[in-house]
Amino acid sequence: MNLNTFLKSFGERIRAIRKSKMISQERLAELSGLHPTYISDVERGKVNASIYNCYIITNALGVSISELISSHLSDKDIREIENEIAVLIGQIRELNRKEQKIILSAVHGMISAIEKT
Repeated sequence: MNLNTFLKSFGERIRAIRKSKMISQERLAELSGLHPTYISDVERGKVNASIYNCYIITNALGVSISELISSHLSDKDIREIENEIAVLIGQIRELNRKEQKIILSAVHGMISAIEKT
């Protein structure tokens, strides 16, 4: 994969995740501390963002850099996953605090186990 193809694919993934979270480019710029024009340029594959700026953007979106460069997930897959996560968050918010703590503890345990593999 050449640089232009990678940058375009990377930008498309950022846009798909941003849209799935219903975040505007302007809001992402606010959350990341970057200029809206820069966010637009990244999404269109017009700039080669530094690793730090990629980190800032992904952090603002609540995803990891590896999620963005993973070539096995299509934009449709990413949207479906993000939508499922949003539904789960809504369901967790409807639980009482004790139930929420149980869910959070279980999720933290699962994430910890995944990170160890």
